[in-house]
Formats: sequence, C-alpha cells, structure tokens
Amino acid sequence: MKPKNFVTLAAAAAGSLLLAVVTYIAAVPWTPDDQSAREAMLPGLAARARDLAAIEIARENQTIRIANKDGKWLFETGDGYPVDEAKARELVLAATEARLVERKTAIKDRHDLLGLGDHTAPGSNARLLRMLDAKGGVLGEIVLGRPAFDTMDASRAGTYVRRPGNDQTWLADRPLQVSLSIRDWVKTRLIDRDVKSITSIRIERDGEASIDIKRSADGSQHELVTMPAGKKLKYVSAVDDIAEAISLVEFRNVRKASKADSLPLKGRATFETGNGFKPVIEFRGDDSKVWIRLTATGTEASKSDVDEFTARTAGWEFEVPQTELNAILVKFADLVEDAPA
Repeated sequence: MKPKNFVTLAAAAAGSLLLAVVTYIAAVPWTPDDQSAREAMLPGLAARARDLAAIEIARENQTIRIANKDGKWLFETGDGYPVDEAKARELVLAATEARLVERKTAIKDRHDLLGLGDHTAPGSNARLLRMLDAKGGVLGEIVLGRPAFDTMDASRAGTYVRRPGNDQTWLADRPLQVSLSIRDWVKTRLIDRDVKSITSIRIERDGEASIDIKRSADGSQHELVTMPAGKKLKYVSAVDDIAEAISLVEFRNVRKASKADSLPLKGRATFETGNGFKPVIEFRGDDSKVWIRLTATGTEASKSDVDEFTARTAGWEFEVPQTELNAILVKFADLVEDAPA
C-alpha cells in the first residue's frame, strides 16, 4: 500500500472513530431512577425572574453583557444600543423553562466532544451563560455546548449543557445557541426601503461636483438628472446599482457618536422617498473601517418614518463594510465614459 493511501485510510478511520464516540455519548440515555432528570436547568431562576438585571455570555477571552435598564434591554458591551426585545425575551424564557432530560458523560476528557470543554480555552466552542441581578449576584449559570438535533423528537432540538464546576453533562430540552456577535442581538438594518419608492438621490464627495439621480418618468429605473454631452453610462445598471445600495443599509458595529470625528470625511448621500422621507448618510473612515451617521427630515406625511428613524440612529455612529461606501459614494468618473462618436 502506498504511504499516501495509508495516511488517507488512517485519517478516515480516525474520523469514523470520533463520530462513533460522539454518537455514543449523545445516545446514552438517562436511567428511569435518575432523580436529577427533568429538573430545571437553572433552578430558582423562575422564582427570581423579576430580579434579572443582566445577561452575560462568555467565550474564550470575550464577554458580552446585555442589561435591563428601566424595562428595556440594552447591549451594554456596545455602549448601550437597544437590543431586539424579542430576542432577549426568547433567551430569558428558554433559559427559565429549559429542563435537563438526559444524563450524558461525566468524563472530563470527553467534554469537548459535546462542545462543553473549558469555555475560556483558545478555540473553545463552549459558552458560559450567566443570569445576574442588579448587584451582580448570580441567579443562574450554565455552560452551553453543541446543539442536539437527532436526540429529540422531530419537532424539537436540544442543547448539551454542563453546570460550571461539575463534570456531569446533560441534554437540555430546547435550543440555547446564544451568540456573542452584536449582529445577532440588535436590529442591524438601518435603512430598508423599496427601491421604487426612492424619487431622488444626491451623492456629495469633497472636491467633486455632486451627482444627482432621479426616478425615471415611467418609474422603471433610476437615471442621472443630467448626462453631459458626449458621455454615456459605463454600465446599463450603474445608476440603479446606487439606488439599490442606498435602499438597504446594514451595520456590523455601533458606538456612541463622536469617536469618528478624527476620521476623514468621505462624503454624504441623501435620498428622498415619495412621501417626503429624507435621510442623510454621512460617511467617515479610512482604509480599514468606515463609520456612518444618519439624520432625517421629512414632511407631515413622513413624520412617523422620521421619528422612528431618529429614535434608532440619533446619537450613534455605525460601522459598515467598505463595500457600502464604494457602492454608494461613487465618483462621477466611475459612472460615465465617452460615448461613441
């Protein structure tokens, strides 16, 4: 047998063995006389639910904190930006109602197979979930591991869990796949408009003439307000691409406004919709990061849009991908070229 083929077969065998061990650990059921099974995953949390003031999730060297302030959940790690209330309530409810339904391995060396090893270790998949009161007291804590899809009935999923300081692992009866990414806790979509509702756009970059765009008379596309003589669009969809980009803007990080003041101003983009809603996006950044700030004005018909938009964006600045800047703050020279003679 060639050495290469031997290595391939050995690797396949090792993979099969690992799969068999994971499957065995996951499949070993709890015994009927197990008095711990079916108890609450976080005993006592339900009775003290009103005292819950913060949620912490930790993995490797990162910890995020979500705090309840005056009845509103805030992403405290991200300067207190409002959390999607539905997501916070869903986690609290799941953690409160989750029950331990099957005893799994108590062998520490096998914890990693269920994603339940040391949550502080580099590359760990385990996450420590802690429920805290206003003074930082622990109402409940649990180490969360891999999801379990094949050990519950067809309509449900579970999660492998372990109590901190305890080698015994369990299967909990519901999904508890919490994330440390801000994008999984807040509503990251800042602008979400039907592109056909956008009647005009203005792109402004320092040192360049502004670019004005309008919706065509038949409503089928967007076009330049003025096309210079002897010029044409480089691409048929070049202007429509700008409208598409500005109609849907999402962020990847958020912080209190002011820190981006030190970054170069790249330009501004303004658009207006049929009901008079008129947001302005200010871009600041460098080659590594781009931050935007948003304001809006409007007519009486768009007052509710302006109020809702302002409530989510006033006093904040948002990190967006570099591609967002490139797609919206285009240069005129990138849009047009000489027309054939």
